[in-house]
Amino acid sequence: MRQTVVFDVDGTICFDGRSIPAAIAEALRDLGTQHRLVFASARPIRDLLPVLPPEFHDETLVGGNGAFSRDRGGLRVLGIAHEDRLVLDDIIDRYGLKVLIDGDWDYCYTGDEAHRIFRQLDAGRLASNVPRERIAQYSKAVVFTTDPEVLRRLEETGLSLNVHPDEGIVDIAPSGITKYHALDRLGLTDHGYLAFGNDANDERMLRHAKVSYRVGTHPALAFADHHLTPDTVHQAIRDLARTGARPRA
Repeated sequence: MRQTVVFDVDGTICFDGRSIPAAIAEALRDLGTQHRLVFASARPIRDLLPVLPPEFHDETLVGGNGAFSRDRGGLRVLGIAHEDRLVLDDIIDRYGLKVLIDGDWDYCYTGDEAHRIFRQLDAGRLASNVPRERIAQYSKAVVFTTDPEVLRRLEETGLSLNVHPDEGIVDIAPSGITKYHALDRLGLTDHGYLAFGNDANDERMLRHAKVSYRVGTHPALAFADHHLTPDTVHQAIRDLARTGARPRA
């Protein structure tokens, strides 16, 4: 039976921020002959495309932790509400924060060029870095801070937050938006799906999956049916193609 299999990208099937290892890409090709593949990332779709091999560019894509979705119906972007944008702008200005703000396609980046995020930003040279005042709609934002006072202010906004203290950033999506939310609006939750993920922003997506796979050791995903290391991901995908999905006994 044809199933939907959803893959987070960074930390799940991509480990250098630039490409998918050959063994995993080959396993995905085999799986895609039998099942529907979906790639769901914190990256906007603009930055997701250069990571994926070209043959996967027409698969269903979810970006920006759910703010972007693209399938045969075209690209859809759910932006941060105008009133939330005003509050976010005030926080950015009040605390002098460095940011990455994505619009529907272009972006505003004021952070350190040595940061991992900058090295992964618009690798395909598909967009422009513009002042944030020129971005008509904020779809997603990253602020480069873990200051407790800033975190408290952000939490008061009701925006969807994913804090990454090891990278010194807070990932911000529109209120109530998650990868699971995007899968639901694409109609992919109606008959169930399988999901692979590695981080807290994958929690709801894995929580609602028929069968879930955690890559790495993030405690937020301890409930997953299967636990993988980066070295075993390709084999798990091959096993799935060969024998189908099995929930944890």
